[in-house]
Amino acid sequence: MKKILIIVLVLYTYVSYSQNTEIDSLLVELDRSKEDTNKLKLYKNLLFIFSFNPPKQPDLYVLPAIHLSERLNHDVFEIKLHAGSIYWKMGLWDTALMYHFKALKLVDEKNNPKKFAIINIHLGQDYADQGNYSEALKYFEKARDINQRMHYEIALAESYLFISWVFQHQGNYIESSKSNMAALKCYEMLQDDYGIAIASSNLAQDYMMLDRNNEAILYFKKGLPALEREKDYVNLSSHHRNIARANMNLKKNDEALNHVQKSFYYARLSNDKVSMGEGQSMQADIYTNSNNYQEAVMSSKSAIEYFREVNARYLLAKEYSRLGICYVRLGKPELAKASLDSAAHYSKTLDSPALLSNYLNGVQLYDSLQGNWKGAYLNYYKYVRIRDSIYNADNTNKLLQYQNQYESDKKEAQARVIQEKKDIFQRTIRNSIAAILAGTLIFLVVVYRQRNKISKARRRSDELLLNILPDEVAEELKIKGSADAKHFDEVTVMFTDFKGFTQISEKLTPSELVAEIDTCFKAFDQIITKHNIEKIKTIGDAYMCAGGLPVSNLTHAENVVYAALEIQKYMLEHLNERNREGKEIFEIRIGIHTGPVVAGIVGVKKFAYDIWGDTVNIASRMESSSEAGKINISGRTYELVKDKFRCRYRGKIQAKNKGEIDMYFVEGTI
Repeated sequence: MKKILIIVLVLYTYVSYSQNTEIDSLLVELDRSKEDTNKLKLYKNLLFIFSFNPPKQPDLYVLPAIHLSERLNHDVFEIKLHAGSIYWKMGLWDTALMYHFKALKLVDEKNNPKKFAIINIHLGQDYADQGNYSEALKYFEKARDINQRMHYEIALAESYLFISWVFQHQGNYIESSKSNMAALKCYEMLQDDYGIAIASSNLAQDYMMLDRNNEAILYFKKGLPALEREKDYVNLSSHHRNIARANMNLKKNDEALNHVQKSFYYARLSNDKVSMGEGQSMQADIYTNSNNYQEAVMSSKSAIEYFREVNARYLLAKEYSRLGICYVRLGKPELAKASLDSAAHYSKTLDSPALLSNYLNGVQLYDSLQGNWKGAYLNYYKYVRIRDSIYNADNTNKLLQYQNQYESDKKEAQARVIQEKKDIFQRTIRNSIAAILAGTLIFLVVVYRQRNKISKARRRSDELLLNILPDEVAEELKIKGSADAKHFDEVTVMFTDFKGFTQISEKLTPSELVAEIDTCFKAFDQIITKHNIEKIKTIGDAYMCAGGLPVSNLTHAENVVYAALEIQKYMLEHLNERNREGKEIFEIRIGIHTGPVVAGIVGVKKFAYDIWGDTVNIASRMESSSEAGKINISGRTYELVKDKFRCRYRGKIQAKNKGEIDMYFVEGTI
């Protein structure tokens, strides 16, 4: 479902003070202050903070603030605007509307068009969140017309995004796409890269809902550079997941899996458990659509673990239903029933036709597997009836509103996080609250030291563990105290080695030698991380890594070859640089082979993740049979990557217990 990224922009435009201002400190200052403009300023700051995190009894602060502002005839509009936002945040729509209409009466469209546009946006939000989209659209369009007439380009772009938000909730993706395209043109004229990313994302999601998946992919990718510059890992994860969905719709499962991996990478950077789970769920979707139910089960179970951590009941219910269906397809009735029972448990408090439809579909398939044809027929009848009712015109708005509830809440939280990051760099704290912030800082330091000694040590131990083990293995080790060895049917292993290392090392001091190897291996680490490849180990001047583990994927061979080409390019540039400096040079050989391995932890005191099997030995032979500066791949790897890379056949090599193996030099991409 579409995610409208407009709240971020509104906050970015109108926020004056940091959301992190200490509320208790402001309350202390209020008690000390006289009934003057300084106290009113404190009230305004406090109400602004409460518009994000409302107190239990907002009237205790709202009413005195309004009374003081009216008595001083100062900041009355801002106080009532914030008051409305507080009750809007609490879901008290009627009270929010009352205060926002009072604020509306205080401004004249001709004398203060900017404030008039702002209050119309707030009124539109009040109506939209009640589901009164026709009224919401009326106020959003008023704001748009004012901003257009006054040439407030940024505010105009935001108005278009709000209008698209309403059309999207109504399921009118054609009109939504028109508004998003208008917003995009505004941001392009302003050369606002982040705005371009937001509008492009919203437009892409319109196109995906309209089954225009190729266009959707283009617009999703249009926003990626700005999100990467902003290090907006949450939305980067979401973008790659959406690109994966569009590719899956186009039956491009390999490309879809590649973007799922990228989505999961960015979700880990932001430690967003929901996005991690959604990435695994998306991967399960892809495997299910290609009838690979065994892999779908593994991905679905992984998604469930992440959703459990944040108690995402809606997502858990949906995922357990899918897991039950996968077990039915695999002919495992006991596991299917347990999964469907869990889906029912999480669904019972959620009034969602979509969840009930998913659950009933799983139950009717389970009944069929058990030979309970009467139950299968009845549940199938219920499933079809509810599924069809979801698309009934009378229920469309209600369904869309429900499905967007989770996304809206999540996006609002993300907006606050992004705004906080921007404020760190962009705001200048006013002198009037400098003392408060200083006191707050001291307080926070004390609290931090008292409360976080244990958690800091735990985080440090986790960081050290993740530095030597893959995430999945580290988690298993922490939970069980051990990690099981695992067989992988197909991974791609790469070895690198420096030619003539022993002779060159005799000409360098120990510190020079270690520094040179460290420089190269750090570069290798960065390259393989980018391509979702797991580092296994280094042995002297040899570097070993593998793609397709500890989480299986379908792009491991091409990922490893892409990484090898980058390593080759890096070493060539590094060699030229050392040549210019008159230093000894290291030329590299690279070997790659694809096949089955066993992976696991060895050791008791010093854990080490390693892999074993003929595949490892053959990859090592590929490296030793390579030439300086060349990438030598086996025939098996060649068969997997020949459509994407230019390769030159170079003959055969004898491998122990394997006979003769074809070899190819990789000479570039196609």
